[in-house]
Amino acid sequence: MNTYNENLHSSVLSSLESQEMTKKQLSSQLNTSMFSLYYAEGAEIVAQEKLDTTTKMYKEKQHINNVVVTNKNMADNLLLSANQQKTYVTQAVTNMAVCASNIQIASNSIVRLASDIGSIYSIVNAADYGTQIYQQTLEAYNLINKTAYTAELTSQYAMEATASISEVATSTVADGAKLTNTSVNNLLQTATSDLTSITAILTVDNDTKSKASIATRAAEGAIKCSEVEYDASKKAYTFNNEQFNQSLVVEVPSRFDPSTGIFNISFDAYKSPFTPEDKDAATLNTGLRKPVLSYNIILVKDSKKSFFNASTAEDLVGNSGQCKSIPASQLPDAKGKYKETLAYKQFRDSDNDPLVLGENYVAFLLIVFTESYKKEINTFDEYLSAPSEVFSLTYTLKNATDINISRESASEDLSKIAFNVEKEEVLKPNEIDYRCFFLPYPDHIATNEDLDTLEFKIETLELEEEIKTVDAEIKFFTENIETLNASANQSNTEGAKNAKDSDQEKQKNASLKNALADAKEKLRLAKNQLADLNAKLKEVKDKYPKPVKNTNAFFFNLNLAENIPAGNFTSAKPHKTGSLHEYTVQIDNTTTDNFGNPLIEDKSYIPVVLSYYKGSENSKTKYTNSLSDWQNTTPIPYSIKENLKSSTI
Repeated sequence: MNTYNENLHSSVLSSLESQEMTKKQLSSQLNTSMFSLYYAEGAEIVAQEKLDTTTKMYKEKQHINNVVVTNKNMADNLLLSANQQKTYVTQAVTNMAVCASNIQIASNSIVRLASDIGSIYSIVNAADYGTQIYQQTLEAYNLINKTAYTAELTSQYAMEATASISEVATSTVADGAKLTNTSVNNLLQTATSDLTSITAILTVDNDTKSKASIATRAAEGAIKCSEVEYDASKKAYTFNNEQFNQSLVVEVPSRFDPSTGIFNISFDAYKSPFTPEDKDAATLNTGLRKPVLSYNIILVKDSKKSFFNASTAEDLVGNSGQCKSIPASQLPDAKGKYKETLAYKQFRDSDNDPLVLGENYVAFLLIVFTESYKKEINTFDEYLSAPSEVFSLTYTLKNATDINISRESASEDLSKIAFNVEKEEVLKPNEIDYRCFFLPYPDHIATNEDLDTLEFKIETLELEEEIKTVDAEIKFFTENIETLNASANQSNTEGAKNAKDSDQEKQKNASLKNALADAKEKLRLAKNQLADLNAKLKEVKDKYPKPVKNTNAFFFNLNLAENIPAGNFTSAKPHKTGSLHEYTVQIDNTTTDNFGNPLIEDKSYIPVVLSYYKGSENSKTKYTNSLSDWQNTTPIPYSIKENLKSSTI
């Protein structure tokens, strides 16, 4: 390899390694931001739950205080009425006693008068019976007897009234009213004190919620910035990889199946920096027309990529077990790209070792040139690419499906989660832990959809702005062409009338034709640019994540789920076996959410299941855990009330 090629290869290698390292650093930064956001959202959720509880207590205390204030007003009025009753009844007893005494005196006088008139009547009856004076005496006698009877009856009523009014327990009522008023006053003081205390707590909780919300918003901003930087580093690496490393990419399926073991490697076809038109026509060598003899893919352990060189790669060419050769006669696709499939179990790395699950590898592309091309460019070295991004082949655990709520009976207070998992053929049941989390369902918090679509929103906004600009250019060029056509038609008409100025008219027509041709060319380019922009916009929109049910759920993913500590999840137990294994998770009053907080009555939660490998540490890198589709799982309100429906936790 000549000095220029060595320096170029070294620069490309250094640049890609530097960008890959930057991408890893930004990925770590993104993970750190992700955890910061996760715990900030957790703190905000806890603060909101506490604020909700305090607000509920505040409303209850406020209601109690209002009721006590009403009762206090009633107790004050009752005490005032009782004291007035006591005063008036005491006065009535005194007045009634005096009245009864006076009536008795009058009654005694009437009785004595009746006695005297009786004596007179007896004398008149004996001495003057039948006379006029007898008749008058008899009438007076009857009247006085009737009056005496009425006086005695009135005296009796007065004594009974005195006795009745004396029986009214005004003192007892007044004492009871006073005691009630004192008790209500004490209760009001307690209720007011409780309301003041809960108001202070509410103020603190509201302040805590505000601070937690500010911290969450800051964490959201930090993760968005980290994500933008990470995406920028990915794009930079991709761009450099496309420009300087044949766009060499290893594509491992998101759910790699070791039983089939299929993964893909793609790269761009080699484009010679020289074309046949660049050489002298007298030169007979035609090597520039077909520069490549074959493309060769070799897998190397990541730990040994720095020691791998072109000489070693050339030694492996022809060994089908270690080197995948693609002859140049096999044409690339329409975009000038090759895409080859490799079988995990049938391919070996550069050390002739079988590919191992969990091992980090890189791919190299060795381009073998034709002898004619080498002679043409006077360089006899083959081209070895820089290594691809590091990749590994891992088995992805099957994730839980059909997550639902089950209950043994309608009167059962506590319920359980049930879900299905396909049978794992390569692992034993005791090597997998199905961990169930309960994600609280909050509002006004950044969601996965917000974060995942950030780049989409930025790209679409930029493309839409460019499309508007190009549309305006097309409109301008179209109007310009119409104007030029009108001018050309007018010029032709005038030229026909003025034959003597034919040279000047020809010159003018030629100028208009040139301007028209230039405008049409610009219009064509603008339309092509618009078509490209629309195609790119469609491509970006096709990558847009599908809408999910839980758009209000907070940021959560596999990485976070794997790092949730014990105590904040519940491991499932097998319930039924078959082609689909059924597992259940019992829920009781000790169950917590993923932040470790007790479940709250009537609050909604999203049940999530993590399929987690818990086998030996040496084999851990061979497996990738998986998370259930929590974003499309219906949130369920938690309740331990009796006689709940089966759709409630």
